Amino acid sequence: MTGKRSAFPRFFFLSNDEMLEILSQTRNAHAVQPHLIKCFDSMKKIEFLPGKDSKTVVGMYSPENEYVHWTGPVQAIGNVEHWLTKIEKMMTQSLYDLTKKAYETYPENGIERAEWLFHTAAQPILTIDMVKWTSGVESAIYEIMQGKNS
Repeated sequence: MTGKRSAFPRFFFLSNDEMLEILSQTRNAHAVQPHLIKCFDSMKKIEFLPGKDSKTVVGMYSPENEYVHWTGPVQAIGNVEHWLTKIEKMMTQSLYDLTKKAYETYPENGIERAEWLFHTAAQPILTIDMVKWTSGVESAIYEIMQGKNS
C-alpha cells in the first residue's frame, strides 16, 4: 500500500481499511465516491456520464452540492491511483479555466453583477473578487500618492 500512497499522495488521508476497500474494487470506479471527501478538500463526489458502469468522469460536486463541469472528461480506467491523479489535474485545470473566464466576464462597473455571480462557481468568484478589490485599492493608493507629489 505504500507504493499506492506514493503514486497518489492523497491516499495518506485514508485509513488502511479504506484503502483496502478502494483497491479491492478496482473494476468499480464508482466505489471511490465515499472516500473522495477525505482525499480532496471540498469534493464530495464526481459525476460519471449516465450508465451504471460508466467510467467517464465529467464533473464534481462540493459538499454544498455546487456542481463544477470539467473542461474535459477523465477516463476512470486502469490503476485507481493513476486515474485519480488525472482527476486531480482536471479539477485544477477546470478551476483555472473557470477563474480565467470569470475574470474576463466580470461586469465593468463591478456592482451590477447578479448574473455573473449566479452563473459562476464559488471559488472563482472569491478569487476574482479579491483580485478586483486589490486592484481598486492599489489604484486608490496610487491616486492619493500622485496627489501628494503634485
